[in-house]
Amino acid sequence: MYEIKNYVKEYYLRGKLIGKIILDKPDREKLGYPGKRLEVLTEDTQFKNKIYKAGTEVHTETSPICGKVLGTQAEKFRILANSRIKF
Repeated sequence: MYEIKNYVKEYYLRGKLIGKIILDKPDREKLGYPGKRLEVLTEDTQFKNKIYKAGTEVHTETSPICGKVLGTQAEKFRILANSRIKF
């Protein structure tokens, strides 16, 4: 349905986003919030001008970075028409 360019791995500390990295391949089977897991930093890591020590427990989440919609022009219009919320 969508062309997947890369994947983004986000790091959270106490519920706050502290940084993210771009991956070529996913590092887990479940993506997004259902794939959220607790990890321990194995080395000192810098995000946003702050260094987080090795051994810090962080939650991580990996999500796809999607590009364009794949398919013919008619399929694209059908996808867009079906994606609208009807009130």
